[in-house]
Amino acid sequence: MIKKGIVFTLFALIAVISFATVGYDLEKVIIVPTPQEFEVSIWLDKDPGSLYKNGEEVKVFFKTNADAYVTIYDIMPDGKVQLIFPNKYDTNNFVKANKEYSLPTDSAKLGYRLLVSGESGMEIFQIVASKQQLPFLKSAIEKFSKEAFPFFEDLANKLVEELVKPFVDKEEYAVAQTYFYVNARPAQGTLSINSAPAGASAYIDGSYYGTTPLRVSLAEGVHLVNLYKSGYSPYSKQVNVRAGTTSYLNVALSKIQQKKFSVGINSSPSRAKVYIDGVYRGITPLNLDLTAGTHILELEKTDYEKYTETINVTGSMNKFVNLKFLGYQLSITSDPSGAEVYISGEYAGNTPLQRRVSKGWYRIIVKKDGYQDYSEFINISDNTNLKVKLERVIPPEGTLFLSYNQEQVYIYVDGVFYGISPDSIKLQPGTHKILAVKEGYQNQEYKLSINAGSEYYLKVSLIPKLKPVILKITTNPSNARVFINGTEFGRSPITVDLDPGYYELLIVKEDYHFVYLVRYFKMGEYSLNFDLQSIEE
Repeated sequence: MIKKGIVFTLFALIAVISFATVGYDLEKVIIVPTPQEFEVSIWLDKDPGSLYKNGEEVKVFFKTNADAYVTIYDIMPDGKVQLIFPNKYDTNNFVKANKEYSLPTDSAKLGYRLLVSGESGMEIFQIVASKQQLPFLKSAIEKFSKEAFPFFEDLANKLVEELVKPFVDKEEYAVAQTYFYVNARPAQGTLSINSAPAGASAYIDGSYYGTTPLRVSLAEGVHLVNLYKSGYSPYSKQVNVRAGTTSYLNVALSKIQQKKFSVGINSSPSRAKVYIDGVYRGITPLNLDLTAGTHILELEKTDYEKYTETINVTGSMNKFVNLKFLGYQLSITSDPSGAEVYISGEYAGNTPLQRRVSKGWYRIIVKKDGYQDYSEFINISDNTNLKVKLERVIPPEGTLFLSYNQEQVYIYVDGVFYGISPDSIKLQPGTHKILAVKEGYQNQEYKLSINAGSEYYLKVSLIPKLKPVILKITTNPSNARVFINGTEFGRSPITVDLDPGYYELLIVKEDYHFVYLVRYFKMGEYSLNFDLQSIEE
């Protein structure tokens, strides 16, 4: 849905072009964000300190890293403060974590634009985010019926010092700011910031600029510089930047002398290993001197669950921990391995197996195919290693494994049909006759003596049956081609079996006359020898 648009004019209410005089104390108005987990950020469609001219639109963007209530207000050069968000058209100031918002938000009931208007000067947009609703907004919100973007009754110094800072000091909050110039921007100077040690986070007029050493271009005039470095005291100073020159700020940061407190750590059972911030410090009971602040406490003991807690040390303290018993270590191995394990009737896995169990009696059963089941009732009162030697089960019969040179072989054992080409047969101990039968082949009989639990391997190879007419054909010289009824059977000498009947016999050899014979052959064996005649050239 397209919202109807309106124009809201940002007034720069300073009457003369004078950048040195402002209606507030910069150090009181700027709330420098201290490094913390909860953060909020605000930025415009131009870099901080950029120039906007009358009639130009200012686009505002912001984001928090946690669900929070947000307010944005405009601190003007004369010290007046005007509420930008929430406003009459954007009343819901609760925002979701890590979502980028712009004005107007998606929930605004009417669209609006922020346009620059008024005299030259510097405007500061300050954003405050809190986990609780912001009570200092109440008086401004009550004016929504008359003003879309109302002014606060108090000027910047009083509003920030007496209403905003006391609130944000008591609740979880985050703060940030950005600024811009209207119509004209002061001449630029350079500020060089160095710190000992280096690497301090530098905020100028509440905006983060980087880490020291740092060199930045700033508008002439007074700027508030804040430096932060872990382990060192925060540093704050107002610096006057002159146009066309370089101002230097060299700071020796003061190292924080952290106060230490006595911390007693004990556990049940005792003799647990103690780690503070990941570093081993001894076993319980233990007394330590720890610096003020948060520390990660870890306790470890064999057969007990690891204990972890973040403790806040603000004075001498004692910490007692009841460790949670994990149970005793039950280790089960078997020979051979890979056996199934059941603990009190429940499947627990295959050997080798390790399992934590409480004190008490347990029925342990170990199973594996081909082996006798192992069963034992044991009392667990300490870490236990159970080694099981499985006994192989001897089957009451032997196993015959068969392989074949032919397919579709009928197998009979002691006259009983056992199937067509079976892979294996279970047989009772004793002597057995195995008969292999296939049409067109001679029957083959095998005799085997079978023992219980033994394995046997038999390769069945059958011999084809011969037909009743046997022709033994030889030639002189040999290696002649032999054709019978037009089909070549091979080269001489050769033996061919045929059914009784008439046959055309053709003998061919290169450089020799062929032999052609038509004859009836009855049942019997025939020896045919042919002397081949050479073809004279």
